[in-house]
Formats: sequence, structure tokens, C-alpha cells
Amino acid sequence: MQSKSIKSTYRGLLAGACFATLLVAGAAGSAFAADYAPVTDARLANPEPENWLMTRGNYKGWSYSALDQINAHNVKNLVPVWSVSTGVDSGHESPPIVNNGVMFITTPYSQVIALNAANGDLLWRYKRALPEGFSALHNTNRGVALYGDKVYFAPLDAVLVALDAKTGKIAWEAKIEDWKQGYYTTMAPLVVKGKVLVGVAGGEFGVRGFVQAFDAQTGKSVWKTYTIPAPGEPGSDTWKKADTWKTGGASTWMTGNYDPDTNTVYWGTGNASPWFGDQRPGDNLYTSSTVALDGDTGKIKGHFQYHQNESWDWDEMNAPILVDFQSNGATTKGLLKPARNGYLYWLKPTPTAASHICDRKPSCRRMSLPASTRKPGGLKSIWRTSRPPANRRSSAPAFGAARTGRMRPTIPRPGWFTFHRTKTTATRSKVKSKSAFPDSGGPASPSRICTSPSTPRRRSMVRSRRWT
Repeated sequence: MQSKSIKSTYRGLLAGACFATLLVAGAAGSAFAADYAPVTDARLANPEPENWLMTRGNYKGWSYSALDQINAHNVKNLVPVWSVSTGVDSGHESPPIVNNGVMFITTPYSQVIALNAANGDLLWRYKRALPEGFSALHNTNRGVALYGDKVYFAPLDAVLVALDAKTGKIAWEAKIEDWKQGYYTTMAPLVVKGKVLVGVAGGEFGVRGFVQAFDAQTGKSVWKTYTIPAPGEPGSDTWKKADTWKTGGASTWMTGNYDPDTNTVYWGTGNASPWFGDQRPGDNLYTSSTVALDGDTGKIKGHFQYHQNESWDWDEMNAPILVDFQSNGATTKGLLKPARNGYLYWLKPTPTAASHICDRKPSCRRMSLPASTRKPGGLKSIWRTSRPPANRRSSAPAFGAARTGRMRPTIPRPGWFTFHRTKTTATRSKVKSKSAFPDSGGPASPSRICTSPSTPRRRSMVRSRRWT
């Protein structure tokens, strides 16, 4: 009898404690809701140093904080203040977005969490229910965008969701594309003049990439610009084989940057699809490129392609950083782009992007570029660190493996930099495999995708070098 009384008392105390906790959390959430500062165009153009209102901190893409309270002398004194477990596995790639003491983070598998930035207390959590049968190569998410009193989030299943920043409740939802066609989304949206801009992933599934803008208040589509031109559009002649443009890749899975002075959005594009360049002859615009878009209409003002007929998965989805640099004794308002081929590019927007004039100059006199490497584009390359490698097109034999001789860097321990050079020996398959990207509406075509039992033999050679 006494035992039952003790258990009853314990349960009552536990229930009371839980209820009190809910009241405190609710009161804290209400307090933050009252103090939440709406995000305006002016604040996005000139964000306060104490806030982090977008994924890279500002429109220029600097990822740099102007705060100086923490510096090289006192950083060693930092100690943990609080920690929070999201309860979600897999890789977390979302930068904390902070506005007036409220921190927003996202997790893999499409969740948004709002926290008290001072102590880590949970304010609200949004969990996206993914559709049955959905799958993606990468289940991560790279953050949210803020505008007005809303939080904008692109879950994996290719939709855009607007959440109330104070409560986490859905304000509206808009379809970006059909995930059943291979599209999915992992990037953080970009807000430009009342429009929410998003890109898509799925290049390996044979999608046709694009950037799309939605009205921030209503969720209605404002414009949609494909990163692969259709027949008759500028650049369509770079797809020499019929219909390869339909599944050509050029996905847009990282957030772009923006220049308010010229109302230009700079967005990076991914690799071409399929990987093997001889299946899609031509330079394949606008894959592995930076495209310059009009912020109001989405019209392509210009472009710069880093790799023509790209066959090495050197996608250039990261947008260039907006910087001022010195060129020929004058200050140039340009772009800085570290590319996946290992070279650093200084780009300058041309005044007449439609002329597609491009010039490339190396930084060393003895490093010269043949005229044959000059390709058309709407951005002008001023100079780079050194000569880029020759453009190697796929040399895979029929029905064998491709992409040989790639270098994959890793850092196994502090101070050491290791290259794993993998050499692939390709053999012909006895049976013709079928393309992973068959032409729309037609039978599957022969492919050079390597399938079992003719899996290529890999030999790994490791080299370690000390940082200097």
C-alpha cells in the first residue's frame, strides 16, 4: 500500500516537473517570439556583425565575421558553454543562422530546429515527412534563409517550405520539381528582393539543372532558369548529340551569391551527365560553370565555364566570392573562384556579356595558354595562379570504365597532406550494359558504364607531403 502511495507521489511530481518545464519552455518561446526582429532587404544588404542572417554571412559570400572580441590571442581560452544533440545521424552541414538571439539549424533528413542561442534551449522543431519510396544520394541539408518573419527551408523531396520564425508552423509550401524524376534539394535558399531562390541536386540521376525564384509572401513561382539551354537558345549548339541536353546535369545544389549594385546573382553549376564526355559531344554549356543571372527576371547575363565537356566530376557548384582586387594597377570589382581543378580564378564581369568574349591570362610569364583553350563566356578571366591542365576528354573503351588518374586528397593527420592516386585499368564487358540515362521516350542505349563482372582493377599509390 505504501509502495503504491510512493509510486503515485513520484508520478505526480514527475508530471508536475514536466508540466513546469513545458511552461518555462513556452514562456521562453513566447519571449523570443515577441522580440524576434523581422529580416528586411536592408538588413540582408548590410547585416549586423552580431547576427548571421544568411548561409555565408553576407551577399558577397565571404563567410567572414567582423566581430573582434575573439582573436588569435584569446581564442585558446574558449570553453564550451552548451551543447545540443539533434538526435539525427549522418553528416550535418548546416551553418547556424542567427537573428536577434534565435539560432536556426537544419539536420539531415529534413528537419529545422530553432534554439535559444544563449543557452541552447529548444524553441521549436519542424520535421518533414518524406514521401514513401523517396531516396537521395545525400540526405544532408545546408541551412535556411530568413526574410520578414519567416524561415525558408528546402527539404530533400524538392519542395520549398516557408515556416513562421516564431512558432515553426507552416505558412506555405511550394513544389520545386518532381522528385520521382531524380530531383532533390539539399541547399540553403537565397533571398533577393522579396524572392526566394533555390537550386536542385540530382546531376547523377540525369536531371536538367535550374535556378528558380519564388515570391517570399505567397510561394508562387516568379521565374525559372535552366542551366542547360534547350535547342535554339544561346549555347544549345554546345550539345552536339540530339537530346543529351534533356538529361545533361548542371545541377545547382549550392547557394549562390548576389551583387545588389548590379542586381546580379552568381550561381555555380555541377558536373555534366552522364559522367563520360564522349556520350555527350560538345562543350556542354552551362555545366561546370558560373552563370550570372538577372535578379528580377532570371535571364542569363553571362557565364564562365571552367571545364568544357567535363568528364572528371569537377563540378563548380560553389559560387565565386565578390571581391575588389588589383589588376593592371587599377581596382577591379570582380569575382574570386577556387575551382575543383586546383586553380584560383580572378573573374571580371564583362560590360557586354552577350558578346561571349573570354580571355585567360596566367600569373607567370613562362606559363602560356594556347589560343585553342580560349572558350566563349560572359565573364572575363583576368588571371589565375598558373596554367590549367589540358582539357582531357573521356578515353574509356566501349563498355569499360572511365575517369582514370584522378587525385583524391585526404588529411590523415595534422600537418600532413596525402594524395591517393588511383589508376583504373578498364576492360571490355562481354555483355553490353544499358545506359543509366536512357533517352526520354526511347529504348535504352549502349553505355560505357562498367558493370560486374568486368569491374575495373584499382591500384592505389599513396604519397604524403609535409605542409610548408
